[in-house]
Amino acid sequence: MNKIALVGNPNVGKSSLFNLLTGLNQKIANYAGATVEKKSGKHKDIEIVDLPGLQSMWAHTLDEKISSKEILNFAAQKQPILFVANGLQLETSLLLFSQIADLQVPIALVINFKDEVKKNQIDIDTSALKKRVGCEVILMNSKTGEGLEEVVALWEKNQFRVPMAFCRSNYEKQEGHTIVNSYQDMLVNHLEDQTGEAARLYESDVLKRQQLISSIADETVKQTSANNPLQALTMKLDGILLHPLWGTLIFLATLFAIFQAIFALSEWPMQLIDGLFSYFSTLASDYIPFKGLADLVANAVVPGLAGVLIFIPQIAILFFLLGILESTGYMARISYLSDRLLQKFGLSGSSVIPLMSGMACAIPAIMSARAIKNERERLAVILITPFMTCAARLPVYTILIALVFPDTMIAGMSVKGLALFGLYLLGTFTALIAGFFLTRYLKQENQSMWMMELPVYRSPHWRNVLMDVFLKTKSFVVEAGKVIFVISIILWFLASFSPKSEEFITQKIDEVKVAQGADVEQEASSIRLQYSYVGYMGRAIEPVIQPLGYDWKVGIALITSFAAREVFVGTLSTIYSIGSEDEGPVIERMRKERNPKTGEPYFNLATCISLLLFYVFALQCMSTLAIVRKETDTWRWPILQFVGMLVLAYVTAFASYQLLS
Repeated sequence: MNKIALVGNPNVGKSSLFNLLTGLNQKIANYAGATVEKKSGKHKDIEIVDLPGLQSMWAHTLDEKISSKEILNFAAQKQPILFVANGLQLETSLLLFSQIADLQVPIALVINFKDEVKKNQIDIDTSALKKRVGCEVILMNSKTGEGLEEVVALWEKNQFRVPMAFCRSNYEKQEGHTIVNSYQDMLVNHLEDQTGEAARLYESDVLKRQQLISSIADETVKQTSANNPLQALTMKLDGILLHPLWGTLIFLATLFAIFQAIFALSEWPMQLIDGLFSYFSTLASDYIPFKGLADLVANAVVPGLAGVLIFIPQIAILFFLLGILESTGYMARISYLSDRLLQKFGLSGSSVIPLMSGMACAIPAIMSARAIKNERERLAVILITPFMTCAARLPVYTILIALVFPDTMIAGMSVKGLALFGLYLLGTFTALIAGFFLTRYLKQENQSMWMMELPVYRSPHWRNVLMDVFLKTKSFVVEAGKVIFVISIILWFLASFSPKSEEFITQKIDEVKVAQGADVEQEASSIRLQYSYVGYMGRAIEPVIQPLGYDWKVGIALITSFAAREVFVGTLSTIYSIGSEDEGPVIERMRKERNPKTGEPYFNLATCISLLLFYVFALQCMSTLAIVRKETDTWRWPILQFVGMLVLAYVTAFASYQLLS
């Protein structure tokens, strides 16, 4: 015995037990060719695999199919399975247990939530249950660790047993003098083809199992009192939290609080990280004796690392808050409340958190789409989330809105505020429309409808929540961080080097000095940027972007803002020879910029609206592409996503500029 699988329905406490057994000695990855998360860890020399929760071996969703295949592999290799059941809903758990028991794999049954079972005055006769199922039965509490020693003893004392068969005989057939059992083959066929006879047998199979399980439950599980405090509390809270009006208001207030917390709580640590890495850049510039190496470290390596690590506060805070919602049972209620609206756009209630989280940052939002069970819907949400207006767009929006909208009020509301609100609505509406078409394009045969069991309310399992935050944050830094770091180095190289000689650039700088007779350090930076590789790229794309109202300077800002949308402001600050990135100086300088052909203000209504629409629709964020690549395990979807959003951005920006000019 060197490997054990943790198996069970969703919301039975498998992850809590997994964390107790493995601690920090675990890793998260994706199954090969799939976006479903794979957790594995070590307890001493035993590898423990936490399989995704599933309702039945007759799998329909992607994670259920993966779990079913893994269980079949364990059965073929006679590797043991630790089955985790919900003590409050034991009959439901035993249905899945019976299907796995018929594979005749070594197994042990762990009944979780011992404390809640006791509070609800439910008596489970583990001795009688052990005789009925034919394997070890342990009652435990994965939240406190009570019963953990008995669980560990299962493999230390080799107590896994092949259980009694439930319905296995129904699939036996006589071939000559040999009895052949086709149960495993039927499950394999069902996973490969859900339109054949195997799918037709599902209902009759479940009915037979339910009859057997009901008799077992009647003998071994007794409700010693009519009083069921947890269920009573759950029903009372659901009367408010699922109410069409009050439930919706509480839901919206909860989302508002989450986004406010993400901004408020992440601001200080993000500033600290930004300031710390700025200090490191200064140290590199001052103390590395070789100029080229100092420039590389100060302006590429350190900013590249900062571009990865600065997202940690937002990611950690978001997953911490989502973990609380998940562990208390409220996440299921949020999904239920939003399901009716999202169904109209081909989505379900499980999509609401990733989409709304996209208003803070697309990166943690896309990562949180892992909670979506439907493969097609999850992919659609990953692809449409960048349409939601993230915080990085705000500097761009603020400056462009200030250039063209007056400081006036309409019905007590700021015109500029209304314009900003309109951009948010436009992004949200576009995401929903895109989801509507994508969920029809990404067709799957026999896609099951969205269903979710509403668990009882319980206090957060803090160890579980913190462990999940740590592992998912680590996963982002290690996996997506590598891609972000490499792209940062490439962008630095393109902006720092020129195909022209140093003598040529020095001559151009000297010409400016002679003409102005003043300190022109910022002009020198502008000239170096103009003649850098990225400067030439800006001039190269100028014919393409001129119909949108942009010149080569804006073209450079479009290219460099691919590192992050907010870089647009910093690039304009440099190219327009401004020493500060504060919005005031940038706005004033942009207002003074003139069209060399007409002499009119360059950043007029047509140009600014064009730019605003471009940034509403374009995927100007390498970090988002990196995380989409990680979550989809292929470059196909991020490339299609980038090109599709770019085409939409170009068409809308072109149409608005031509119309308004």
